Amino acid sequence: MIKSYKNKEWLKNKYLEKELSSVQIANDCGVCASTICRKLKKFDIHVRTRKEAINSHHKVNRENHKYKNEEWLKKKYIDEKLNSYKIAKLCNITGNATIYNWLRKFNIPIRSYSEAIHLDRANHCDLSGEAIEWINGELLGDGSIYSQSECSARFSYGTQYLEYAQYVSDTLKSFGVEQSGKIKKYYDKRHDVYFYNYISRFYEEILSIRKRWYPEGKKIIPKDLKLTPLTCRQWYIGDGCLYNRKNRNPSILLAACCFSDEDIFYLINQLNKFGIISTKQKRNIIHISACSVKDFLNYIGECPVKCYQYKWLF
Repeated sequence: MIKSYKNKEWLKNKYLEKELSSVQIANDCGVCASTICRKLKKFDIHVRTRKEAINSHHKVNRENHKYKNEEWLKKKYIDEKLNSYKIAKLCNITGNATIYNWLRKFNIPIRSYSEAIHLDRANHCDLSGEAIEWINGELLGDGSIYSQSECSARFSYGTQYLEYAQYVSDTLKSFGVEQSGKIKKYYDKRHDVYFYNYISRFYEEILSIRKRWYPEGKKIIPKDLKLTPLTCRQWYIGDGCLYNRKNRNPSILLAACCFSDEDIFYLINQLNKFGIISTKQKRNIIHISACSVKDFLNYIGECPVKCYQYKWLF
């Protein structure tokens, strides 16, 4: 900082663009105001007249005291979610005590410590319609979303195929959702098989999806869920199978074990509207008639991974 005033562009930025006075610049650089004035003249930077200096001083003061405007402070703190330190910096104030005092004066709700930490370290993503459809499909199957706070949530998926776990990671990354740590391998003693588990980072936007699917902590079918080819494809990959019977054409089974009868009939009604003949079987299984298998597979499109190609061998 001490040598910065010797740089023309730096000095020009401070004096002309930020409209700091020669005294303020001198204090920041640890030199006399006369030294700054000499440098301004040396660099042919217009030195303000007394009248211009006074007007500039008033203008800077107005800029620095914006926090005294309730609407401005509310916009920065509530709408733009800036913390008190960042607002103080915008107003050239050292520390955040002044901002806190004005927040209280205007009765603007002050964030809790956990909320403040979340906003400071939060991950954000802009989930497209395609991303929501894809996630909905995974949640119809083996995907899950859990949260450790009221501010964010993460997506988790377990599969016996490493290829599919990597596909989940790559797909979510293309949607702006980053993986947390590495894909973990663990042994399921009960089923005598190895599984691979993917976990994303915590995101504020994923929390809104969790609230739709887990309003009371238990997974349900959201009442606004619309089945699409992509959603059905991911559901079929996770919890569907071709049901081959001897001397009969294969049908399709879609597991919906954790959902209520009302949720299951909601899904069946949508499938039937697509012309895919579906019924409910025991243990909350949705059965797609053999005469609709080809229509269903054409509707959802090709399998995106090799490890589940067998589900398309009709």
